[in-house]
Amino acid sequence: MPKSAIHRDTVCGEALFILRSLKENGRLGRSNKLADVKASLEPSVSLEFDSYYLFLRKYLYIALDPREAQLRLTEPGERVVDGELQDKFSLEVDEFFAEQLLGDDAVPADDEEGDPSMPPPPPDILLDENEVLPHVEQPPALPRARASVALEVPLPPSVPVPPPVASMRNEAVPLPPAVPVPPAAPVAPPAPMPAPAPAPIPPLATSPAPKAAEVLDQRYQKLEAIGSGPLGTAYKGRFNALGLDICVKELKDIFGYFSFLQRGEVLKRLRKELCAQAQVRHPGIIQVLDQNAEAARPYYVLELLHGSLKDKLEEGGGKGVPVSLAMRCFLQLAYALRAAHAVGLTHHNLKPENVLFDLYGNAKLGDFGLSRVVEQDASKGLPQVFVGAGGMAYLAPELLQPQRAKDAGPASDVYGLGIILYEMLTGQIPGRRSPLPSEVNPEAPAGLDAIFDKMTHDRVDQRYPDIDTMLEDFYKSFTEAQFLARGDLILSSEPQ
Repeated sequence: MPKSAIHRDTVCGEALFILRSLKENGRLGRSNKLADVKASLEPSVSLEFDSYYLFLRKYLYIALDPREAQLRLTEPGERVVDGELQDKFSLEVDEFFAEQLLGDDAVPADDEEGDPSMPPPPPDILLDENEVLPHVEQPPALPRARASVALEVPLPPSVPVPPPVASMRNEAVPLPPAVPVPPAAPVAPPAPMPAPAPAPIPPLATSPAPKAAEVLDQRYQKLEAIGSGPLGTAYKGRFNALGLDICVKELKDIFGYFSFLQRGEVLKRLRKELCAQAQVRHPGIIQVLDQNAEAARPYYVLELLHGSLKDKLEEGGGKGVPVSLAMRCFLQLAYALRAAHAVGLTHHNLKPENVLFDLYGNAKLGDFGLSRVVEQDASKGLPQVFVGAGGMAYLAPELLQPQRAKDAGPASDVYGLGIILYEMLTGQIPGRRSPLPSEVNPEAPAGLDAIFDKMTHDRVDQRYPDIDTMLEDFYKSFTEAQFLARGDLILSSEPQ
C-alpha cells in the first residue's frame, strides 16, 4: 500500500473510517486499545496510522481513557461520524497533512481547469464517416490504393491522388503494360504493419507512478532499506545540500512496546542519548549528524558505513575473524569506549550488530544508550524491554536485573567488550567454563587470556573497573609493542 502523498479526499475518508471503526468497536464490545486498533487498521490506510492518530487527538475527535487505556470518540468525533462538521473536518485535514498533500498530483473530478502541468486534451473534431480517428494505440489508417494506377513515387497523404488518366478527347491513350506488384507494395490491401510505439502519456491520477525517494524535512532523501532491528529500520539516504550519502535510522517500531502516554518520555530519552553521542567526536564512534524526534516516524541521521561485525563473523563460518582484524577491532572499540566514558557516556548494549566498518575497514561503535531509551522506570510507567534477544549474551549480569543496579557503569561495557573479543578470536560465545581464547584458537595471543578472564567476571568488584585499567594490563602483556604503545590508535588506510 502506498505511503506517499495522496489526495485530501482519501485522507478525509480514511480518518473518518478510523472514527467509525472506533464507534463500531465500542458498540460491539471489542477492544479499542491503541495497540489493538493500530494493528487492526494500519493495513487499511494509506499513510502511517500514527499520523491519523495524532491528527484525531490534536483536533479532539478522540480521547484516551487513562484508566483503561481505551480510545473513545469525543462529542465532535461523534458528530463527524454522524455526517456533521464535514467542512471543518476537511479544512483541518488540509492543515495537519499539508506536507503529505503538497506532492499530490491527483486531479479533482470537479476541477475544470485541471493540472497546468498536464498537456491539454486534443480538440474535438467532427469526422466524416469515411475518416478514421487517429489514436495513440494504433497507427493512422493507410490511404486506400488506386488499382488503376501504379505510382512510382508515393505522394504525401495530404495530397489527393488524381483520378486515372482517361482520354480527354476521343483518341485512346495507351497505358503501360501492367507490372507485377511485389507483395509489399501498397496496391493491394496492405500487409499488417507493426503499430508505432505510442507517444508517452502522463499518468492519470489513478495510474501507479514510480516510487520516488521520500524527502525528510526538505533536506534528506530516504532511499532503500539497508538493515533492520527490533526498534526500527536503517535506510541509505542522501543529504541534498551536500550530495552526501548518509544513513537514516527510522524508529517507528519503538512505539510498539509502549502506549501513547509513554511516547513523550521515550522521545525525551531518545533526544538525550542522540545528543550525547553526537558530542563525542572520535574515529571509533559513529558520527550522529542530525535527529528529528518530533516527526510522526522519529529518525536520526548518521554517517554511512559499510557492513557490521556480525556480517564478518557470519562470513567466518563459526571460526571468528582473522586474529589481526580481531586485535585491531578490539583496540579501536576499546579507545572508542574510553573516549565516551571520559564524558560520562556508557553504551550498555554492546553486540556485533552495533559495530560497523568504514570503507577502510576501521571499526566504529554506534547506538550508544539506546537500551536506556526503553529501560524500565516504574515512576514513568515504562515496562522492562530488552532490545533484541541477540544482545543478551553480551550484557553484564548487573544489566539483566529488573531494576538496573546502581553499579552499572563503565565496567558493564568492559564486560561486553570482553565477550566480543572472545567471539572474534574463536567464533563462539563464552560460557562459564569455556576454554580460554588461546586454547580454542592457537593463533590468538596467549597474553589475552588473563585479560579476557578479568574483563568478563560476573562480579563487578572483581572485573576491570574501566577501559584504562584494562589497557594498562594489555600493554604490559605485549611489551614488544607489536600493537603500538598506550594511546596509539591503530587505523587502517587501505580501502577494503
